[in-house]
Amino acid sequence: MTLTNQDYDTLITELINEINAVRNKYDAFSQFTETKVADFVHTNRHLKNELAQRTQDLAITNAQRAQLHAELVSLTTRIDRLLTQRDKARSRVKFLEASRSYRIEQKLRSIVSRLLLRK
Repeated sequence: MTLTNQDYDTLITELINEINAVRNKYDAFSQFTETKVADFVHTNRHLKNELAQRTQDLAITNAQRAQLHAELVSLTTRIDRLLTQRDKARSRVKFLEASRSYRIEQKLRSIVSRLLLRK
């Protein structure tokens, strides 16, 4: 079986058509790949910017938290001092009210106020 010129022409034509089809598929795949890579780069850039913003926000939030914690510690210490002062004052008042001189002074006031009201 021998191939004629017409058979060669047909084979060459089919081969050229196949080559064009493969080239078209390659071009479509290449364009698809470039589009996906561009989308990835864009998304990656956006995510990096967002990550940087979130990191900065987190640093600010941590600084605010630390400041609030320091204020809380300071206020707690101050409240403890005030409570200690209050308790000391209460114990001094109880001691004074329990003393004999205070009771005598209260009785004298009562007697003097009654005497002054009678006049």
